[in-house]
Amino acid sequence: MRITVSKRTSNLRARLGEAPRGLLICEAYFVAYLLASFIYAALCPPASFEYDFSLLRAVLVAASSACSLWMLQTRRRDGRWMALATAVLCAALCAIDVIYLGSMRAAAKIVGLPLASTMAVVEIFGAGFVSSTLLLDHDLRDALDVKRDFGRAYEVGYSWDKPMRERVRTWEFWRDLAIYFIVFSFLGHFAEILFCRLIIAGVFMGDYDPTNAMLWDQWLFPFSAEGTALAAVVVFLHPLARVFQKRFGERSPKAVALSFLANGLVCTSIDFITGITCNLDYQLWDYREMPFNFMGQVCLQNSLVYTIAATLIVWVVYPLMDRQIRRSPRDVANAAFWGLAGAYGFLALLHFVDPSMVQGA
Repeated sequence: MRITVSKRTSNLRARLGEAPRGLLICEAYFVAYLLASFIYAALCPPASFEYDFSLLRAVLVAASSACSLWMLQTRRRDGRWMALATAVLCAALCAIDVIYLGSMRAAAKIVGLPLASTMAVVEIFGAGFVSSTLLLDHDLRDALDVKRDFGRAYEVGYSWDKPMRERVRTWEFWRDLAIYFIVFSFLGHFAEILFCRLIIAGVFMGDYDPTNAMLWDQWLFPFSAEGTALAAVVVFLHPLARVFQKRFGERSPKAVALSFLANGLVCTSIDFITGITCNLDYQLWDYREMPFNFMGQVCLQNSLVYTIAATLIVWVVYPLMDRQIRRSPRDVANAAFWGLAGAYGFLALLHFVDPSMVQGA
């Protein structure tokens, strides 16, 4: 173990020593920008953060900065242009937000006027300096101007053609799992909105809270329960469906029925465990007035809806997503992961970390 760590350390030192100074400056800028964005998100009280141009700017630049940093780190040929576009975008959006829209006052209330002003100046002039470095530094250009294949697609087939014990040892498995988690955390939010709309329309029974800002106003609030459910599909429910398929046939109704029952059991269990750990006061949901409920935490109607959705994902949605990722160039999937990770990191810190609660404790 010590030998492995020592080799990695020496390789890192050698790589840093070989890297042009301009490249290291650009990488340091994007690292600093991401850290500043994440710290700012953690310091913002979720209830007082408005969904406006500032939020869109922060999410967009966090995503593109993470992607640019990965491309520079891996010496991608297109990394210079991606980083240049991100730096120009960062400076332009910051200038519009601070000078024209006046976001400086809101930022000053959170971190203070001196720090907010410093952050804006560093962001704008730092982006300008990085842009000029990317354009004029010949050593940097030569370091990134190595012809690289942007990544061939995977072999034909599905990822589950290999056993799970082999898949979990690969970077691609965990990368794809993270992509599914992030994407469905955001899609789950809109699924909840659709479900409430159907309650309003009388399609389903139940109550909804029209004053729930987390649902109706904060439309980029990630619903991690839905993302976790999709991860459960990849790790457990889809492999279980494959077992039923091998036992009874690829298109056997019996395999679908058994998969449906297993999905219902898992979805209802997750809903119930979440309820008794996070919803004992029925603040998040209350099914006590619903028919066929258990302890007010789960009910037959919602369990059936979750089970049908899970079955569609197991048999249709997940196979389509897996096939699409495997048809894409490998580095396109990697770039998508880093971009999504940057956006999710900012939004998760913004919504899940409440500094007022920490101070109160």
